[in-house]
Amino acid sequence: MLTNPEQPTSGEKDPASWSTVIWMLVISLIGFGFAIVRFIQFTQQEHPLRGLRLTRIELYIYRATGQWGVIIIFIIMGIFGLYNAIKAFRSIRSMQP
Repeated sequence: MLTNPEQPTSGEKDPASWSTVIWMLVISLIGFGFAIVRFIQFTQQEHPLRGLRLTRIELYIYRATGQWGVIIIFIIMGIFGLYNAIKAFRSIRSMQP
């Protein structure tokens, strides 16, 4: 199979960059931030859905798992972003001479 050396084949990955680290940190902050905000909103009200607006996706998750399901999904999002940011950072550090 002839391939162009400048373009990665389907089995190769793009090398990590600083923009990857920054975007993954942003995703992590958004996930942890929303988890904190939703936790505060759910614990301050007697009836969590009264006076609280959830997005459509959050509403489906809330109906299936309750308030802790919504919070845990955001925590998983934060952990995913943090894990990939650390992974990309280590990849960048190992490429430097």
